[in-house]
Amino acid sequence: MSQTVFAKPVIEPSTTPFNPELAQQGMCTPTTPGITNTKIDQSELTEPSLWWIRDQIAAQDKYGRRLVDGWLACEGNGESNRVDVVVNSQLWSLLDFFDRYEFIKKFGTATSGYGYNLRVFDPQGGILAAYTCNFGAAVAEKEIESKAIACTSFDQLARTNFWSPTKPTLGF
Repeated sequence: MSQTVFAKPVIEPSTTPFNPELAQQGMCTPTTPGITNTKIDQSELTEPSLWWIRDQIAAQDKYGRRLVDGWLACEGNGESNRVDVVVNSQLWSLLDFFDRYEFIKKFGTATSGYGYNLRVFDPQGGILAAYTCNFGAAVAEKEIESKAIACTSFDQLARTNFWSPTKPTLGF
């Protein structure tokens, strides 16, 4: 007799639906543009700046340059800021649990430093994983001072919310 246990996430990922067609156009909503991996501000630093972490991940043989297809960063309207990353489904499926966890932790740490949560999708819009932080007042403080935001809730969240709707997760 097998038993499946699902932990209720401590912090829920964004409930805003992911629309692959809008994301390809660089739009968070039909009227709101986002920041993509192909949109670079010529006059100042583009935030969130995720090119360096993308290149660090791509330099590792287990991930390679083709894993990350692109990303879309959206400022939250009534909810937290988020970065939606689209990955190559075929390459993602070849990664084991620990490689996926490492990818989420690295990319999520980079996004959370800018005050953004992370969601990872396949090209069809199916959610594969989420890195969600409880930023609270830290986001407002960052707007006053230029400093990185600490994500203190991830370790607890990683044990309860590293999830895939189609594959079971390992417990800690």
